[in-house]
Amino acid sequence: MILSVTTLKDSVGNAEKWVRRNLACGIDHLVVVVDGPQPELEAMLGAHPHVTVVRGDAEWYADAPSELLNDRQIVNAALTCRLLAGLTWAEWVFHLDGDEVAQVDRADLAALGADCRAVRLSTLEAVGRLHPAGDPTSFKRRLGVDELQLLTLLGAIPEPSNAVYFRGHRFGKPGVRPSLDHAIGVHHVIDREGNQVEPAQAPGLRLLHYESFSGDEFVRKWSALLGSGGHIGQRGQRASVAGSIRTLLGLDLGEADTQVFLYRLYQRLCEDDVGLLERLGVLVEVDPDSRRREVASSVQGVDQLRRLLTAARDLPKRAFLPKALSPEADAMVARLQAAL
Repeated sequence: MILSVTTLKDSVGNAEKWVRRNLACGIDHLVVVVDGPQPELEAMLGAHPHVTVVRGDAEWYADAPSELLNDRQIVNAALTCRLLAGLTWAEWVFHLDGDEVAQVDRADLAALGADCRAVRLSTLEAVGRLHPAGDPTSFKRRLGVDELQLLTLLGAIPEPSNAVYFRGHRFGKPGVRPSLDHAIGVHHVIDREGNQVEPAQAPGLRLLHYESFSGDEFVRKWSALLGSGGHIGQRGQRASVAGSIRTLLGLDLGEADTQVFLYRLYQRLCEDDVGLLERLGVLVEVDPDSRRREVASSVQGVDQLRRLLTAARDLPKRAFLPKALSPEADAMVARLQAAL
């Protein structure tokens, strides 16, 4: 089975689409830690046969630094990966956000060989429109130097850089074979010495990133991020965006004026010249809603996974931060697996 793990704060409608698309594109089972009190979301996910839901409350995190979103994400991903170590039915685990869909070609994955320990899903970012007619099916790929220079001279981007061309991350997302010797973070896989593992890549391993594809989604995402507690780790332009939105929300202008200024920020920072990109032929067309596949699920494996996560509820989570990879965590995993 190919699994994913996500720390999620979102609407029920968005989550339903996200689950359906990931199952259609290659994930067999999704582990979702619901971030904070979201009873309707928890109920919907808990009723799905291909989803294992965890209530991500203060009791779950115990001694972990749960006030930081990035740490919550990392702990949940690394813990899940290590709980599955040595279980032959769990082949790969991917770390996804709630606006990401993993496209996994099993033939490409198998062709990498049994010695391959880590892979990376290369990012395709949904085009941004202020008021799109529906969810996008056009995606931006990473561009070469000459393509970026052309877009700059045509006025589509202010400078020839993929960091500017992409609204969100351009590094992709990691996947790992479950192991006690490797832990999965947000964008990287870490070995026992704390070093980043060089990931393999293949054409059929891609990530559909629905990063702020509309003005409304931009407002929802940043409001959720800034309301998630603690420091939000962002770099470059995203750090400036976070600071500006935090300032705007703190002005208490009223809902109507706040939305006007948020939309203006979106148009200046995120909206793409989709017509130009289409005419240049640099977009990739993907419609995950048109895909159908038979999910390769193991009833016994899913039951084992759920019992492991239930038993892990009382564990001190700090030991599962990836750079630790501590003997303490090894012993806890061995004890839980033996108890089952």
